[in-house]
This record gives sequence, structure tokens and C-alpha cells, in this order.
Amino acid sequence: MNLKTILAYLWKLPLCGFGFFMGVALSGMILPMLGLQAPEMPEGVDANTIMLWYLLGSMLLALALSFLSRNLPVHGLLRWIILFELSWVFGALGVVIEASFFMTTGAVSSSMNALFTVLNFLLPAIFLSALVVVLFRPLPPVEPCRRSFQSYVASHKKSSWMWRILLALLAYPVIYFAFGLLVQPFIQDFYAAGQYELTLPTWKELIPLQLTRSALFLVASLPVLVWWRGSRRKAWLTLGASIFILTAFMAVITAYWFPWQLRLFHGLELLADALVYAGVLTLLFRASSTK
Repeated sequence: MNLKTILAYLWKLPLCGFGFFMGVALSGMILPMLGLQAPEMPEGVDANTIMLWYLLGSMLLALALSFLSRNLPVHGLLRWIILFELSWVFGALGVVIEASFFMTTGAVSSSMNALFTVLNFLLPAIFLSALVVVLFRPLPPVEPCRRSFQSYVASHKKSSWMWRILLALLAYPVIYFAFGLLVQPFIQDFYAAGQYELTLPTWKELIPLQLTRSALFLVASLPVLVWWRGSRRKAWLTLGASIFILTAFMAVITAYWFPWQLRLFHGLELLADALVYAGVLTLLFRASSTK
């Protein structure tokens, strides 16, 4: 990355962050008109402070998505759809579904509150991904990818697709539980005591929860691997870093009121989850014609 590119990032990332911020503001006005009321914020959280964290965190989201955008040589509309669904599924839908089982906070204290929280990030994800697509175009030489989804599916036999999808669906829960158990000794007291509106779900709840999230994550990730330009290693690292920042956005990056132990160990857990999961997906689904 040369100096010119670095200087460009210095104004492009804040612009993307502003787009995300405007999406949050518009959602806050539109959703009440549709009969959805904003849930109460966690105890001790200041609205102005959390919006500042959202603005700063959204620039990290834009940074992650920019590397994806630069390596997807497809039509701008398709690139926008890919980045939007990836950011919304990982950064909002998947996080809210999980938080509904692990937290009693207002944002997920009822189905209507959870719906508001998920929809509240719809416009921000749309605006952010659109700006990333416009500002961070595929790197030259631009050779539009002519691979269709149908040809990609046809590249493997039906039986091959079945075991790959099954393995991918099982991989995320296994990865999640493995690293979750490693960090559990450092954070379990917060959950056991019910501090910071945290709670512990049962294993009967956790297993179907993570299988559901795994299916959503697979659907969101697959288009990146179908149309990725570059090596498997680069796809793994870029997708892994993006998944980490997206999943950590609400749970770690912007959750400034959580104690440092929670943010640190959950952050390490999410980083390990993202890198290993992206590695599994890359091995299973990255087109065999690349390294």
C-alpha cells in the first residue's frame, strides 16, 4: 500500500463512517413510524458516547469491507449485495440472535425489541456497503469475473456439495464451543452473577442456536468465495479479519461499558473463531483454480 492509497483511506473511511451514522439516524426516525419503539439502553450507557463508538467502529467495518471490495471483480450491484448481506448477517442478525440467549438487556429483552435492533442496522449496512463499493473498487488490472454461480455449483458433484455443506454447518458450532470453553474460566463469573445484564443459556438452547447461526454465516460467506480474485491464503485472511470485525462490532468494539476482561477475552475468542472458521470455508469452497 503506497502513500497515495493511505492518504485516500484517511478521507474515505470517515466518509463511510458518516454514511453508517446517517443510516442509524434515519432508522431511528423511520422505525417508530412503523410502530417499532426503540428499546431502553443498557444501564449506565450514554447515548452520545455510544454513537461516538458507533462512528469510530463503523470506520473499522469500512476498512474490512474495503479489502473485500477490492478483490471482488464483479459488477458494482452484485458487489454491493455481497458486502451488504455479509455485514448485516454477521454484524447484526447473527449477533442479535445470540444476544437474545446471553443477555437480558433492553435491545433483546423481547422479540419486538430484537426486531427493532436488527432492523436498526439495516440502513447503516446498506449505506456503508454502498459507499465502500463506490470508493473501493477492484484493484487493476480489472478483469471482470465471468464465473456464474451456476458454473460454480457445477464444478463439484452433488455428493461433494452435500458433505462440504454438512461439514461447514458443523464446523462453526465446534469452533465456537472449543474457543468458548477456553475463555470461559476468565469470564464465567460475570455471567453466573448476572452482571451487565448477562445470563447463561443451557446446552439445549446453545446447540440449535449455533447451528442456526452457522447456516446464516455460510449463506453470507459463500458469495465472497465464489467470486474472490486471488489466492486462498489472501481469501482466508481477508474474510477472517472481516468476520472478526463484524462480529466484534456490537459485542466488543462498541460495548464500552463492559469491563476490560470481558472485551479482551471475548475479543480473542471472536478473533480465533473468525480465523479458523474462515480457514475451513476457504478450504471447502474456494474455487480450485486458485492457489
